Amino acid sequence: MVLTRNSNHTLRTLTLLVFVTTFLAYIGLLTKNYYWDGIFFAQVIEDAPRINATLIHPSHLIDQILGFLLYRATRLCGLNLRAVTVLQVSNCIFGAAAAAVFFRICFKCFKSRYVSLVLAALFAFSAVWWRFATDSNTYVPTVLMLLVTFYLILPEHKARPVLVGVTHALAMLLHQLAVFFFPVVIAGIVLQARRSRKNAKSVLSYVVTVAVITAVVYYLVFHLSTGAWSITRFVSWITYYSTENGFSFNVWNNLIYTFRSQVRTTFGGRAAFVRELGGPAMAILATLTALAWLTFLFVLLRRWKELRTIFVAAFKFPGQFAPLGILCALWTVPYVVFLFFFIPQNVFYRLFYLPAIILMLGFGLSAIQSSPNHIRRYRAALFAIFLFLANLTFSQYPYTQARANPPLELALRLNQVWPTGTVVYFASPNTDASLVHYFNPGSVWVQITAGELTRQLEEMPLTTRGAWLETTLVDQLEATPDGRSWLTTHAARRPDCELVNSKFRIMFYQLKPG
Repeated sequence: MVLTRNSNHTLRTLTLLVFVTTFLAYIGLLTKNYYWDGIFFAQVIEDAPRINATLIHPSHLIDQILGFLLYRATRLCGLNLRAVTVLQVSNCIFGAAAAAVFFRICFKCFKSRYVSLVLAALFAFSAVWWRFATDSNTYVPTVLMLLVTFYLILPEHKARPVLVGVTHALAMLLHQLAVFFFPVVIAGIVLQARRSRKNAKSVLSYVVTVAVITAVVYYLVFHLSTGAWSITRFVSWITYYSTENGFSFNVWNNLIYTFRSQVRTTFGGRAAFVRELGGPAMAILATLTALAWLTFLFVLLRRWKELRTIFVAAFKFPGQFAPLGILCALWTVPYVVFLFFFIPQNVFYRLFYLPAIILMLGFGLSAIQSSPNHIRRYRAALFAIFLFLANLTFSQYPYTQARANPPLELALRLNQVWPTGTVVYFASPNTDASLVHYFNPGSVWVQITAGELTRQLEEMPLTTRGAWLETTLVDQLEATPDGRSWLTTHAARRPDCELVNSKFRIMFYQLKPG
């Protein structure tokens, strides 16, 4: 298919339309279902006086540095935004850009505006991508760079191994899991260069570029953050992961987690939100979602005899899709195998190969479109509309409201209870405490043990309304008879300042003044 000047203009217009549409959908529905890592990193960014070791994490080397620079830039522009908001808005931009790049990839591969728009919608509004594109995290910009790299290695493009090495290195510097994209790039460069017989040279150029950039930057940052040059310590540093959520070799459980995570990547949220949140907006959205589903089923089943023809056509992939199929398989398999054993319950890691899964759906759609006597029924478009409405109704819209996130609702309620300067004592860091601390920036948090607290109470700087004890410290005190006695004498439980149920256990006791 040769693009004319008019068709090129149309393609650019559609690409811009995809970007603007997805950006508006993202920015208008910023999630309040914050991923705990994002809140923790936002706090680190706000606390850092300059670029230093606190902003460095080997799993996502430059992500917090990028966030710090964006946050400081907004401050210089006079915008008094919290770091989490800056990171959310930047991810809206990165997410919309990823959707636009994915649309261009689809058009390059399938030469169909209809197929490309449907696939772009399935990608942009899949549950986990939509949520993380409106949250604070490193996954969205990393996937954007993987998509840019994939676009550059499409078989019909001229080989640019050095540029590909730069974009892939940037993806790995944003998140280590981008390393599993390596086989895709090698295969893509080989497919590009096979006609010119420069396979070895092109592959070598890419490998040298990506290896030098990644190794030099990682090693330099390692030295700057630790002061060490030890190769052994360096290897240990870059391979660090939390032992709480490491590798699992329970095959049956891993299989269930893998399947469940894959489904939740596409559809998310809870139908119970319709009842729990109520209101006209939820009722309207639920009605539209039901109508979209019924319309899709009606159109699908009305001509059910066509289904057999559709499935046959879908499995007869045209020959021109063979190179793309190889690239998608090499993209998907390494991630699926690794994540089968490494924290298989983590849904968001599936984002690293989500584009490849959706591209493979494009094989079937394109084959159906090109089959003889095919009549377009817009079934795929109807399904994309249903997916958009379902995720909007059961996930994205509800999570724009604090009441859908009870720990956040508690944290905001404490704004009315804790005056600036309130001291909160805690025994150990945890995600709930991080959330409460972040949304109460005027509070002062002090880590202490139960023993130190009971010994030094007289010397502690209590506010006029008393200091507070967080859940982990309360638990330490309640673990012994003496601690329980001390707690009864010196502290008061505040039912209005806690969230205790089958899902959450967040408590704050107020120390009695004097």
